[in-house]
Amino acid sequence: MQISQNTQSVYPKSTSFGMALKITPAAKEALEKATMKEIEQLQKAGEALKDTKYYHLEIGENLTPRIDSPYANAYTSYFKPIQPTQYDQFFSFETKWDGTTIAGRSKGQIVHPTIMFDTAEQAQKAYAQVKDMHYDIDRATALTKMLDDAEIKKQGEKDADRALKAKIKAAAQDLMDKFGAESHVKY
Repeated sequence: MQISQNTQSVYPKSTSFGMALKITPAAKEALEKATMKEIEQLQKAGEALKDTKYYHLEIGENLTPRIDSPYANAYTSYFKPIQPTQYDQFFSFETKWDGTTIAGRSKGQIVHPTIMFDTAEQAQKAYAQVKDMHYDIDRATALTKMLDDAEIKKQGEKDADRALKAKIKAAAQDLMDKFGAESHVKY
């Protein structure tokens, strides 16, 4: 695995595995004292998250994981999955808010982010996957990937909607160019 300096981080010299796992300078001391198991977990997280686009996982002081996004939301350890109902395509988890103070949310507040899946079966599978993980770094890695996949899907749908609207507008303009005329007014 290649480790490189992340030049796009708000932390000027944070180490990054790919683009999605960011190890901040605050983690250096704990990283040097980490067990081989913790190092392997971080390497595994870096590989799992290397292709994420919107969400990333920061490792900070005491190797504390923090899920971050380009938006106001960020979540920090702990990550407790909430079982969806049998017919629910939404999977939520309990965590602490660590993002921008907005809409009554402040750092440290307990929140329940929700990820929408295509089916209830997929939501149940996501819950089971996270529930069976014993370490915060593993849960944070899985949740970061799920949040990112959901955001990619949402952005893809928005892009498709914009493309369809542009196509309709162009077709309407084409009709007007070909057949547009003033209304026949009778006197």
